[in-house]
Amino acid sequence: MPGNPKPIDQQLNELARAHRILALNGHVNMTLGHMSWRDPEGRGFWLKRAGLGFEEVGKDDFILLDFDGNKLHGSGERHSEWPIHSEILRARKDVQVSVHSHPLHATIFSGCEATLQGVCHEAVMMADKVAYYNITKGLIRTVEQGRELAGVLGEKSAVLMKNHGMTTCGATIADATLSAIFLEKACNAEIIAAATGFSWSGPDAKDLLLGGAARLDVNPRLSADFWSYFCRRLDVYEKQNSISF
Repeated sequence: MPGNPKPIDQQLNELARAHRILALNGHVNMTLGHMSWRDPEGRGFWLKRAGLGFEEVGKDDFILLDFDGNKLHGSGERHSEWPIHSEILRARKDVQVSVHSHPLHATIFSGCEATLQGVCHEAVMMADKVAYYNITKGLIRTVEQGRELAGVLGEKSAVLMKNHGMTTCGATIADATLSAIFLEKACNAEIIAAATGFSWSGPDAKDLLLGGAARLDVNPRLSADFWSYFCRRLDVYEKQNSISF
């Protein structure tokens, strides 16, 4: 599998750490939300088991599902929204990882009649990478709904789901996780800017285009830097609080 030479157990440990990194960055919603990783042996995908919050996930807290949702390995219940992951992974051969979460600000923003502007660095980094799904405001529990969501996502790396939250995806655990962190920060910044009551605006659309003055893309070096930073933050937090997995 391109870019994933590590054994499955090491990848699942990194996937568990990604859940905990998201927990430190505003993505906790009780036991709701989940990440998936495409199985490198072609059997389906690994999904966080139901009943755990993001901050509680360790490497043994994943189940292996086939693309029809049948459990092949692991203990625990599957999340009802497993079709989010199966259908994105079916539709996007470039995607190895997907995140579905309900961070407060992204969930609020998803219900607003607005599209993201470049209020902050994170918003600029997500400038043309966000789709908007409003076919249903409820859970994605069927394969048909999962296909609809994947269709709206298209080739982008994130989708805001009306009154529901977000789903992000990427070629690596870091890519999908960073997109989720950036999108929540972007929504947070725009809500705060709007709440001030001041006149405000983001960069002109032309400046956000490729090569534009305001454009800020996350290249591989930046991505590695950012991911290393969030990993260090997790290590410090868990050491200070005597948390071990």
